[in-house]
Amino acid sequence: MHLGSVGVSRNGGRTAKGWNIAICMLLASVLGLCLMLWITPPVHADDSAGLGITATDDITDTQNLLGSNVSEITDAINQTKKETGVTVRLVYLDSFNAKGKPDKWVSALLESLNPKPNTVMLAVASNDGNLVVAVSSNSEEWLKKKSTVDALSDAAQKPLMESDPDWAKSATDMMNQISVQKKTSTSSRTIWIGVGGFAGALLLLVVILVVFHILRKKDVIGHRRKGRHSGRHGAVAERIQPVKEWGAESENEDYVNPDTASTQDSESVQETSSEGSDA
Repeated sequence: MHLGSVGVSRNGGRTAKGWNIAICMLLASVLGLCLMLWITPPVHADDSAGLGITATDDITDTQNLLGSNVSEITDAINQTKKETGVTVRLVYLDSFNAKGKPDKWVSALLESLNPKPNTVMLAVASNDGNLVVAVSSNSEEWLKKKSTVDALSDAAQKPLMESDPDWAKSATDMMNQISVQKKTSTSSRTIWIGVGGFAGALLLLVVILVVFHILRKKDVIGHRRKGRHSGRHGAVAERIQPVKEWGAESENEDYVNPDTASTQDSESVQETSSEGSDA
């Protein structure tokens, strides 16, 4: 009986050893799988070239309309931001699936993304044939003007009217138009500042002329000038007279006053006549 019990214990030891080996192999397999998952990079929605979908911070193209021009368009978006301060977002869908007006739908989509100030969205529904340019509500006035939005829409739509639509050129032409509108608004602002400065200077000149005319009419300026001129003439007369008298007496001691000379001549004539009568 003792030997039988010993045999059972040996079989149990072998079974336990087998379970240990199996558990170790399972742990090794799990560890290897974890290492493989850690080394292999995850696949994101952005890296979906095989599906023909582009999804970045600035571009959403579910129809692969931009194709290989995505990097070029991205550079143009960055350049537009640098030159004008405008953020551009591009959305290409098959349909807007909007019950109401497409422009309202696109504007609501833009505002739902909490856009930065001065953000422009170009949304295209290729199957519906719709193109919408929307501007965020927190943009500057020059960018929100209807004339600016119309110019951007026309620039984006023109390349799509060809027999072979150029989707990339549509986006770049719109961004070029943003630069044009920005320069135009800056030039207009400079002109208005210049006109305002000129008008202010002209108004100041008119005020000065009116004040001068009022003072002159009241003879305030005339009296002042008259008083100054009379004082000067009097001083000059007082200075000139003594100089003349001093010069006449000092330079010529035989100077005879004409009035005195006439009196003396008359006296001498009288004396001569009297002497003649006595003779």
